[in-house]
Amino acid sequence: MLKKALSAGAIVFVFAVFSYAQEVGHFDVSLGWGGVFSKTASSKIGNVTIVPTNSGLVLGTFRLRFNHIHGLAVNIGHTNNSLIYVLPPDNYRVRAGITEYTAAYVLNPVRFHKVEPFLFAGAGGLRFNPGNTYVDGFQNTIGARQQTSLAVLYGGGADYLVWRGLAVRLQYRGLVYKEPNFHLAQFFTGVKGHMAEPSIGIVLRF
Repeated sequence: MLKKALSAGAIVFVFAVFSYAQEVGHFDVSLGWGGVFSKTASSKIGNVTIVPTNSGLVLGTFRLRFNHIHGLAVNIGHTNNSLIYVLPPDNYRVRAGITEYTAAYVLNPVRFHKVEPFLFAGAGGLRFNPGNTYVDGFQNTIGARQQTSLAVLYGGGADYLVWRGLAVRLQYRGLVYKEPNFHLAQFFTGVKGHMAEPSIGIVLRF
């Protein structure tokens, strides 16, 4: 009985939010392209250093505007890069696909005619899916397995209205997360990684 009541309440809430957004806000969807620049990280204990390579980014965002100031965004992004684990005298390279699933609160504090700046903060996960692995430049199987890390998202940017419901979005996104070890004890660092993601995208507003 309680489950049915909660389910009914959740449905009513979703429809209420939808109706409210239709009256005072709107929806928008965007598709963006950018770069991923990750910092080098070294373990506090031991001698492991992680050197991620830079890569390209594809990012999709669905944003619900509650009103002109407050909103909620859901993001899905993907990049392919390599994580190089330096354990002297050897180097281990793991080619990985990294998929982002995040949600964030969005604040639109002001608006200047066609330019609308925004700030956002949220959280989610990064799924690291390993591909080919190499030891000292030679392909080798080392037993790397898929791993998901919790991530904190922050950033900001601006939308420039081109024509009616069409806008261009410039933004900077930062992701802080726990460095993956692909379930290999020798790769463990216990430190935080950081991805910097500048991007440009196309926005459709409804």
